[in-house]
Amino acid sequence: MTSDPIASVVIVNWNVRHLLRECLRSLHAEGLHGALEVMVVDNASSDGSVEMLRDEFPAVRVVVNRENEGFARANNRALPLSSGRYLVLLNPDTVVTGGALHRLVDWMEAHPAAAVAGCRLLNSDGSLQRWTGGAFPTLANVASHHLFLDRVLPRRLRPRPMYRLRDDDADERVEWVSGACMIVRRASLRGRLFDERYFMYAEDMELCERLAADRWEIWYTPSATVVHHHGRSITQQSGEVALSPVRGPRMFFARHRGPIGVLIYDILTTSGFFLRWVAFACLSATSSRGRHRTRARSNRQLMLRSVEVMRGR
Repeated sequence: MTSDPIASVVIVNWNVRHLLRECLRSLHAEGLHGALEVMVVDNASSDGSVEMLRDEFPAVRVVVNRENEGFARANNRALPLSSGRYLVLLNPDTVVTGGALHRLVDWMEAHPAAAVAGCRLLNSDGSLQRWTGGAFPTLANVASHHLFLDRVLPRRLRPRPMYRLRDDDADERVEWVSGACMIVRRASLRGRLFDERYFMYAEDMELCERLAADRWEIWYTPSATVVHHHGRSITQQSGEVALSPVRGPRMFFARHRGPIGVLIYDILTTSGFFLRWVAFACLSATSSRGRHRTRARSNRQLMLRSVEVMRGR
């Protein structure tokens, strides 16, 4: 008779086979054999991901969807199939480092009032990934972020930021953490994980808001570190799916705001993407660093998608 695993790792994959392989290898190196179950929900990949999983990782449980169901619904499929006391939701474009899962599980065991914890996320170049978590979007912090006010205003005048501004070493109670890597206490869920109205992006905000309303705590802890090669999957998307990075946060913001508030939000975010596009395009013209061109291109795409969402797409 075997006991249930301490944690169930759920990875939603779509056409990032090579990154998924690297992610699973990093999990194997964690050494949590017997205490960890790993499940991959594949959203109809066409790159041989499923075949790779079955050939190279036979111990991984694979759920194959017939279509790309998005992040929220695919994770929801895994919830009743998993049995761990904790769920670790992990993107396939992540690499677990330094015993991060050990640290997250130990952290949750030591903090019984916490429903969710997120960890330090690093970009591919080792820099801090700011969208690890923070405060829910308001007009004040949306303006502060998109118009670069958080770079110039004194700290005492800044609203509570949507995203992390510094790489602090202290644990911090926050309003939301990123679904790229979050650990969730199963007992807090009451059988419900994500709101499936969110295809992808901001479903993590909605989850954290719902659990906080049930008087659970949401935390960020830098004691665990995960590398997140952000955006490798979403850059392959097109059409309606590609709009999700803009549509999801906007939908979350709009739930408690009137049309005037949403209009101001749209103006702020679209203007912010435009300013970043121009700024990084200018930097790329005077520098040989390719990441400026990449960020200019990314912000131009986000600006155009923001306009499409404003127009009702």
